[in-house]
Amino acid sequence: MPKKLSPSMQDYLETILDLSATEDEVRITDIANRLNISKASTNQAIGGLVKRGMVTHPHYGPVTLTEKGRLEAEKIRYRHDVLKKLLTDVMKVDPEVAERDACLMEHTISQETLTKLVSFMESYTAGKEETEMAEKAGSTASIESTENAESTESTYTKLSDLMVGTKGIIRKIVSGGSIKKRILEMGLTVGTTVEVKGVAPMGDPIDVLVKGYHLSLRKKEASLVLVEVI
Repeated sequence: MPKKLSPSMQDYLETILDLSATEDEVRITDIANRLNISKASTNQAIGGLVKRGMVTHPHYGPVTLTEKGRLEAEKIRYRHDVLKKLLTDVMKVDPEVAERDACLMEHTISQETLTKLVSFMESYTAGKEETEMAEKAGSTASIESTENAESTESTYTKLSDLMVGTKGIIRKIVSGGSIKKRILEMGLTVGTTVEVKGVAPMGDPIDVLVKGYHLSLRKKEASLVLVEVI
């Protein structure tokens, strides 16, 4: 049995991961509909993934990713997100076109190229946020202290902007009152390490790993948490 997953098997894993972020149970029918493939072909492909130890599928039961399958699916999703962000944010490709092209590119890109793309996108995102925050700060001398504070924040990244598989150390919660209290009660305290484990198809909610447990965050909440990427 070949060790390398075919592009179609990678698509199945990625689809199961996406569906599991929004559905309580993932069924063969759900996967077939999402990929626009027959149930018979889907059943056959899932059987192959079961043999590889990447999913479980009891007779007439739901399809569930194993730990091995989830790790592989998250790697695939991460590649997809990096490529799509490159196409939309840097090259200004239409989002629908970028989605299709990222699907095609993610199966063929080398690990070396992907690693360099990840590094480039992290630098690009940090630089973009720094520029935006500087523009908001303005140039009035009377708000010099505010500008200095925002300059410090610009070196950090919003938790909502991290790609799947990226880790960061929480450096600041840019909110107050009941919202900040709720975020802190969820364990998202300054100095804590978090990792983005998954993102729903529409970008909301976001699944993060913090202190050994999974936490589902609304994108709006995650945008208030500034992290230092590690």
